[in-house]
Amino acid sequence: MKKAFVVSFEQLPACMLGCYGHQWIETPNFDRLASLSVLFDQHFANDLSSVENSFPWWTGQTRPHAFQTANQQSHCFVTELKNQGVDTSLLLEADSDSGRNAAQRAQEAYFSCFEQVDTIAGTNDYRISESETPVAKLMQAAVARLPEWMADSRDQLIWIRSEGVPAFPLAPEFFATLYLDEVLDQDESEEDSEERIQEIDDLTSEETETDLEAEDWQELVSAVAELFTSQEEWSGLDEQERQMARVVYAGYVTMLDQWFGRFLDRLLEYAESHSLLLIVTAARGGNSLLGPLRQSDMEGLLEESTHIPLMIFQSDTEQAGSRRQFLTQPADLPVALRSWWNVKSEHQSDQGTDLLLLLEDQQELPEPQIFAADDDTLAMRTSEYYYLESQVNQLSDGGDYSDDLQKKELYRKPVDRWDVADVHLQSPEVVAEITSQLMELKQKKHDHNLP
Repeated sequence: MKKAFVVSFEQLPACMLGCYGHQWIETPNFDRLASLSVLFDQHFANDLSSVENSFPWWTGQTRPHAFQTANQQSHCFVTELKNQGVDTSLLLEADSDSGRNAAQRAQEAYFSCFEQVDTIAGTNDYRISESETPVAKLMQAAVARLPEWMADSRDQLIWIRSEGVPAFPLAPEFFATLYLDEVLDQDESEEDSEERIQEIDDLTSEETETDLEAEDWQELVSAVAELFTSQEEWSGLDEQERQMARVVYAGYVTMLDQWFGRFLDRLLEYAESHSLLLIVTAARGGNSLLGPLRQSDMEGLLEESTHIPLMIFQSDTEQAGSRRQFLTQPADLPVALRSWWNVKSEHQSDQGTDLLLLLEDQQELPEPQIFAADDDTLAMRTSEYYYLESQVNQLSDGGDYSDDLQKKELYRKPVDRWDVADVHLQSPEVVAEITSQLMELKQKKHDHNLP
């Protein structure tokens, strides 16, 4: 029997994890998994629209929703696995106050493909025990069910889906204030850093007090709340205010790491006795507040939003601790999971890469072009360039799309990680080639949608 686990986060930027290069956020459990897994350095979200950002996981479609035709069918790979006898379960995180959000409701048809779906609810607030947060509740439920799953004689896919870092990421007080020294004291000693790491490692699910005065805490909460709910005001923030927002965000990331680690500890106990696959990833990254400052009209698809983690642990692999630079995307996950059980796709629309082949470092595989979109921007990524343009929703009088009003940006990859140096004016041939491909996709969508 084979077991496959997917632990996914709706929002978790790769740039906030130690294994992806962050220098002061402590993520020891994600980092430990990276040392046991194959880590993909160039994994990018391709659909960051309002509600469709997780669709590639279920459909395997490499084209974002913005490129899809109205009559294009979206199948779910989970159904194919079920038809081959694979038992499927989904644990879904939700907020106790609001229930499932709009993005989750839009994916209901895909969730229903799983044989068993359980919604685990918790509460995000700075005055509660960390054990009451949504991610804590989710991971506690996963740990409790793990013995039953592993004792089952059937092949199983277990998907554990967390919201990750919420839009308003106020963790319980200890975590929200964990990195305040990054604002208040930029000269933290190595000894102090080691003490903090040990303090994190020693945490339990009990509430942890801080030394922050109540008045100061309320001021912090009010300031951060405004930062995370008033994006239009970010341009007016000073650097200390921006750093404060990053600190609170960072605390939530560390809390995610701690609770994921509890599940990881228990799962690894079964690695020697079971054929086990674990995929850890996210649907999208963070927001522009987290990255370097730059002026751009394309912020929704820049590095901190599109670069997402992907780590794959396989119990019998010899590639543990290695990294891959091959371009990958969320639509690759269904291909890998079908490959795990040797299930052939019933649909020809799947164009993703088999990630399991990449575990063996199959360099002869053709590197893909990744198309991306959000509500305002279209983009295409190659191994050398990342191109973005504003969406054009109107046709010209001649029936063709016009790019006269489009804003365009082009960045060299991988040297310009943070999309700082726009070179589209210096590289007209590259822009022309990429825009031609995007135009073809847009025109196909228009033609297919005609009555």
